[in-house]
Amino acid sequence: MRLRLPLHFRPSVLPVLAAAVLFTFGGPSLGAQDQTPVAAPPIDENQILRHLNNVITWYRKTKSQIQPVGLPTDALYQATANKLAVNVVTLAFASAEKAAPLIPSDTEQTSSSSHQNLVKLLRDTAAHNAQLQTEISQLNSKIAIARSRDIQALTDQRDRAQGELDLGNSMLNSLSQLTRAPEQKTTRTKTESANQPNPNGFEASVSQLKASLPEIFDTKNQPPPSPPAQTVGSPTGLFGQLRRIYDQSLSLRQIENLQLETNQLQDLVNNMRTPLRAQLRATLQQGRALSATADNPQAGQALPTKQDFDTLAAKFDQVAGIEVPLSQEVAALDESKANLEDWRNSIRREYGAILRNILIHVGIMVAVLGFLLLISDLWKRATFRYVSDTRRRRQFLVVRRFVIGFLIVLVLVLGFVTEFSALATFAGFLTAGVAVGLQTILLSVAAYFFLIGRSGIRVGDRISIAGVTGDVVDVGFVRFYMLELAGTGIDLQPTGRIVAFANAVLFQPTTPMFKQAPGTHYAWHEISIALKPAGNHKLIEDTMMQVVQSVYEKYQPVLDRQQRHIEERFEVPFEPLRPKAQMQLVDTGLEAVVRYPVSLRHNVQADDEITRRLLELIGKNEELQSTVDGLPRIRAAIRG
Repeated sequence: MRLRLPLHFRPSVLPVLAAAVLFTFGGPSLGAQDQTPVAAPPIDENQILRHLNNVITWYRKTKSQIQPVGLPTDALYQATANKLAVNVVTLAFASAEKAAPLIPSDTEQTSSSSHQNLVKLLRDTAAHNAQLQTEISQLNSKIAIARSRDIQALTDQRDRAQGELDLGNSMLNSLSQLTRAPEQKTTRTKTESANQPNPNGFEASVSQLKASLPEIFDTKNQPPPSPPAQTVGSPTGLFGQLRRIYDQSLSLRQIENLQLETNQLQDLVNNMRTPLRAQLRATLQQGRALSATADNPQAGQALPTKQDFDTLAAKFDQVAGIEVPLSQEVAALDESKANLEDWRNSIRREYGAILRNILIHVGIMVAVLGFLLLISDLWKRATFRYVSDTRRRRQFLVVRRFVIGFLIVLVLVLGFVTEFSALATFAGFLTAGVAVGLQTILLSVAAYFFLIGRSGIRVGDRISIAGVTGDVVDVGFVRFYMLELAGTGIDLQPTGRIVAFANAVLFQPTTPMFKQAPGTHYAWHEISIALKPAGNHKLIEDTMMQVVQSVYEKYQPVLDRQQRHIEERFEVPFEPLRPKAQMQLVDTGLEAVVRYPVSLRHNVQADDEITRRLLELIGKNEELQSTVDGLPRIRAAIRG
């Protein structure tokens, strides 16, 4: 029969046509309002991925963030922490992989919704066509028994129903093809997903995160194990203890930060477990309800089937597959927290022990330094009390300064330095360089100890060195200073100039130094008068001795005391200091000479008095005048 499209259709046809047209152009389907919503998974994709990222970050910090401090237990705690971290990572990925089938992608959700709409529309169209077929059969029966005047109306009604049926059959064929296409696509997609995960889906994200941990999941390409941390012995020096306590404070701070992150990660896992446990309890309650219904059937109530129990069992297994690894992960995190707490307590105990050692060490150093300062003060007081000689007192004070300074430096070095072998090597190279570069200065410092020694010089001594005569005004570690004296004959006067010599000049063999013996302040002078060949030589000699002796007697006690001081110092007897007269031949002829000791502090006065008295006696005695051949001359008996 040829299909005829009438101009007017019955109202029941319009919904079917509207649904077909709207579906063809992507509009909302008719059955969308009646579709049963798909149950959402208990946890979402973003939450799972955030959990995995946090677990990976925590795992890497656990392996590398804490710096071992050298304790014997560090290796044990570190190995335990690494083992627990690997367990946590493995459980987190196991839970994520179990949750992957329950998280459909957006495309799958849209395709599933459209396919369900097509199936519902197909069923509605088939039911409507069946109603039309029944109606046409009823009209044919009525036409066969109808009267002639009713046949035309029934025939028109049957033709309209036949047109609707033909249109419904065409739609049914099209809808059947459309419903078969999504099923084939879904089957092909599932097959491809089984072979390779979707590069843009949840499973791909989990696989990428898993690939970033080859040391856990790639058993073929395992990195070499890291060497165990070396155990550091107990430091002896203060520097070593301070460095050790600083490292331990850093480790304590790192452990505390890791404990905080472990608590945060555990809170995240517990938040993920909350809806899962709620769904498990709901599933268990549904199972108990089905069991109660099966055991106590009620009238008019359908009995649960085996499929109902299988559905609940599958649902429980899916949710339990996600929740069980998470619960094990929480237990592993608890063990990790306990391990970190034990590690932290171990370091804190060592930290307290080292801190006590530092305080005791510093206390001992302060006590020793205080004792040395007390010894220095007592030494100084005893020197000023029992040593009256200024020179000896100064020597004792210099020795005190060196001894106390050396002991203080030794205490500080022993207190602060840890590696004495390295210090000895460094000191050896340093000493060699200093010895070459500062040779003159080192010689001067060494000569200083000779200068302040028993036969050295002190302030006020008159010395002659390198052709310069002067009084010593200062003796330093590197140089000594002299007030220059110059003049003619025995009359030396200060020039006002200070002459500085390096102490190292003492070791130069071509530069001798002349000085008075310690404790002596006298020199030998001589007075001479030229004599005529004929005359009373004995008279002039006696007269000169009488004048010199009269002047010498004024200073004899001082000179005798100095002489005794020399004998006591050197423990050698010396000839007493007395004036001596003699006759001697010189280039100009015969002369009488009298040598006499004179105090350096009064030499000018003594020479002046001797000269005046001798001239006075010669002027009064004619015999003396006839014997002498010129005026008396006074000069130093020893040149230097």
